[in-house]
Amino acid sequence: MKNLLVIIFITLALTSFDKEDTIDYPHYDIKLSIDPEKQFIDVDCILDVPHDNKGNTICFYLHKQLRIEELSVNNNEPFTINRDTSDFRYMPCATRYSLNTHGLKNKKVSLHLKYSGRITEWPEWSANVIGKEWTEIGLYFPWYPYNTHYGLFTYEVEIFTSNEYRTFMIGSEAADNNWAFYRSENPTNDIVLCASKTLKTEEKEIYQYNLRLAHSTFPDSLINTLTSDIRHILLLYNRWFPPGGTTMCLVESMREKGERYSQLGGIFLPGFTCADYYESRTSYTRYLANKISHLWWYRSNPNTWEDWLNEGFAEYSALLVLRELHGHEYFESCIERMREQSVGTDPVWQHDQNGEQAYNILYDKTPLLLYELEQRIGTDPFKQLMWDLLINRVSSTYEFLHVLKELEGKETEEWFLGMLKDY
Repeated sequence: MKNLLVIIFITLALTSFDKEDTIDYPHYDIKLSIDPEKQFIDVDCILDVPHDNKGNTICFYLHKQLRIEELSVNNNEPFTINRDTSDFRYMPCATRYSLNTHGLKNKKVSLHLKYSGRITEWPEWSANVIGKEWTEIGLYFPWYPYNTHYGLFTYEVEIFTSNEYRTFMIGSEAADNNWAFYRSENPTNDIVLCASKTLKTEEKEIYQYNLRLAHSTFPDSLINTLTSDIRHILLLYNRWFPPGGTTMCLVESMREKGERYSQLGGIFLPGFTCADYYESRTSYTRYLANKISHLWWYRSNPNTWEDWLNEGFAEYSALLVLRELHGHEYFESCIERMREQSVGTDPVWQHDQNGEQAYNILYDKTPLLLYELEQRIGTDPFKQLMWDLLINRVSSTYEFLHVLKELEGKETEEWFLGMLKDY
């Protein structure tokens, strides 16, 4: 069990939720029975979604091997249903369901689904798996009715497992033998369940932050090193940013295949051993700094091109951490590599998020734009800009440009808009 998975839990502002007819975020109430050895799940799910002028079409995705046994909209409102193959490359084994109603009466939509199935099909490169040794399931299957456009959501999940499996999920936990209950303390964008017979948990405090670890083989030396590195990152973010989230989790994984990925609920690192961490500690510091910064940079819609505000500022925040810890020369070498990797890519403005260039645009070109902005206005004004963006809860390019104009004037606003469109 040499593979390691690190989940950084992103804690956002708490919100209230009225179950009668109005809610701030979509909310899942799920009862899940899972048998990892048989790769079987049985789900009873209620999904409440704010109506929010979405029209009369409700869409969601489920793994194609899951059979829907019961489905209702607002208890008894009539609807028709269409099924199609997934139109998202990261959910290749999903079925897309479209429900057309005849006029939704309430301020929220309440879907009630019961479904079950044995999940045995997924691509070899999939980061989501279900099996005897290790289970890690989330939206890439997806195992719950997922909609890419509903944004952040909350959840309560009650889990029944077989054969003494220990489960772990982000959020507050109550567990006993083969039963567990999880509640998301804050809005998130995925429901990732990990299960193994060997998981154990512990907690550490870092400043005002709570670090939760779920692992099977972490040595104390690695835990201490990770805790120290995270402490250095948080010390800097506490200087630069207003108060953000307070909880993070690190989870050891036995997943052998699939690339690392990150969601608002965590980051996943397969093939990460103790030796690898110590040999590539600077690279991992950058990666952890990027993901931890999403405690602050998360408000833009990740399913649109404006995700540049999330990922661009997260990556540049990580670069600023490296500049503090490893010096200006190392920082400039990172910038130069990003210049080389962004040659020939499209502008950030309205880029194709599903295109081949999307990664380089988000993680190379966007941080370069922020670097050029810092060079233009200066380091202290740039840090003030980041502070003001966070205080004003900026979530769109329009809002970003407005804050930039207020701080640095119309000329700088127009210059940066031109960079977004033409650089």
